[in-house]
Amino acid sequence: SACKAAEVECNSSGDGYGPSDQTPFYAGGVPVLHFFTGAHEQYHRPSDDADLINAAGGAQVAQVVATVAADLAQRPDPLTYKTAPAPAPSGDTRSYGAYLGTIPDYTGGEGGEEKGVLLAGVREGSPAQVAGFERGDRLMALGGVEVGDIHDFVYILRQAKPGDETEAVVLRNGERVTLKVTYGRRGES
Repeated sequence: SACKAAEVECNSSGDGYGPSDQTPFYAGGVPVLHFFTGAHEQYHRPSDDADLINAAGGAQVAQVVATVAADLAQRPDPLTYKTAPAPAPSGDTRSYGAYLGTIPDYTGGEGGEEKGVLLAGVREGSPAQVAGFERGDRLMALGGVEVGDIHDFVYILRQAKPGDETEAVVLRNGERVTLKVTYGRRGES
């Protein structure tokens, strides 16, 4: 295997969703592969500087990625899209408030200037799926509060409680659609 040849310990996890570029592809039924070497205390902070780079480890990871990419390029048949169960939540999830199960499209869609939050998809069995949210919906309001962007959406969710019932307004194919929502608890579907 590519990992063994590069002397790198590799683990697969997750379901293809995550706060990165692969999410809209996975939500659209496209097979994805995402390499992540893990976080550290300075990850995504101003103190994350060049002296923290593990050059030897980076070379090993690059070898794995190059081997996998070459193998994929030489495949005679396309990859098959498969869904995977979402990883179980870890740590203290109380600060997240209510759970809806929507998957935001962080690209924002065409133009990226529109209000609301474009959805790349909804998690299977989630409150969003039960309420009728669909891939491509643009969430415009939740609980009577306008959703201008992802920050508004997160704020509204953090204020809500699992079990609360409310209404969501989505823009679907140019029409405003109202959906009845019952928030869930993270980790329950």
